[in-house]
Amino acid sequence: MMTRGEQFVESLRLKHDFYDRHERRSYLRMVEVAKRIVDQPSLLRAGDAFLERFARSDPQQATAYATWKRTLTLSAEEVARQLLEDSDRGANLRDTAPVFVVVPRDELNRAWRAPTP
Repeated sequence: MMTRGEQFVESLRLKHDFYDRHERRSYLRMVEVAKRIVDQPSLLRAGDAFLERFARSDPQQATAYATWKRTLTLSAEEVARQLLEDSDRGANLRDTAPVFVVVPRDELNRAWRAPTP
């Protein structure tokens, strides 16, 4: 049985073209994170705590910090949608994402071996 997060992510138009294997693996890791965010919206608080601890006082992260503080005011579904969108904004969010959750390596390996969604 699929989780709500899996169903939600499957309903999105996901990115299919990647410039290399690293980008694909990074994107698929964020797919797994997005599923968990939808299933456990409290993970947004974990991401916010990460930002406060590691990014708030770093002037080089000021833009990413501000972007993510605005993003984290949205619903879990909207955060997941924006995180996975195939756009410059989506790529920026993926590149600057705070740590919401650590996905177990075996789950990542499974996702990486599967055909691209």
